Amino acid sequence: MAVPTDPAGGRPFSLVVVSGKGGTGKTCVAASMLCLHPEALGVDADVEAPNLCLMLGAEYRECDLVRVLRPVVDPDRCDRCGRCAQACRFGALLCLGAGPVRVLEDLCHGCGLCARVCPRGAIREEPVPVGERRLAAAGRLSCLEGRLFLGEPNPIPVLEATLAAAESFGRPLVVDGPPGNACPLVATLRHGDFAVLVTEPTPFGVSDLESTLEVVQDLGIPAGILVNRAGMGSEDLTPTSERYQVPILGYLPYSDQVAQGYARGQLPLDADPRWEPVLAHIWQVARKEVAP
Repeated sequence: MAVPTDPAGGRPFSLVVVSGKGGTGKTCVAASMLCLHPEALGVDADVEAPNLCLMLGAEYRECDLVRVLRPVVDPDRCDRCGRCAQACRFGALLCLGAGPVRVLEDLCHGCGLCARVCPRGAIREEPVPVGERRLAAAGRLSCLEGRLFLGEPNPIPVLEATLAAAESFGRPLVVDGPPGNACPLVATLRHGDFAVLVTEPTPFGVSDLESTLEVVQDLGIPAGILVNRAGMGSEDLTPTSERYQVPILGYLPYSDQVAQGYARGQLPLDADPRWEPVLAHIWQVARKEVAP
């Protein structure tokens, strides 16, 4: 996949749509936001289970591999001194008994330290494909998707490569972030200018929202709360909003039309006219928040 260079030389505006858990409607919001702003590039940062392109009905046009460096130990040069195993903070190398040094690929982060500390030059690094980036299109819409290969334990290299490629296009970004509050979320938010936290008015929704708010505030990223399926539950999100001093930017009511349209592959934006003004308001707030 040919990755362009941003002619302006700066990072474009990035709106990241996140949630504390799966199933809150995060991808529906990201896809609908992208339809409102076709000048933007959609980015699926949920590399372990990407589905933004699927929701948009996009066709894949280009694809390239994402590779990481993995150590390979030459048993003829290795004297089993154990320095590589001692230096690896992830415990990815084992030097036990009389056997050869073993590389535990599931724990390796590809940092290259083991090759640097080896006094006999017995460790070399080889590129190994761990995922891919796919560029897709649906009419006027464009979407860049990261996809981690099955069995690979670390999504961060694919995630970082996908976000770096997206930024190089020089277009505003609508990022469908990974669910949860672990390392993939942190890595995604570090590339964002404004975070939209999609939640629902249920006990689980409030609990996961609070965890996500803590991550967002630790990173110092401007954010707003979007309540999806409003009216479905009885939880009041106002106390949470006030406690974390993050505003509620809008409410998307629970809608049978959205559920029925989703089952037919229709975007919520097209199924329920109440979505458009809410998402348009959020985009305006986000752009004003990060305006120079």
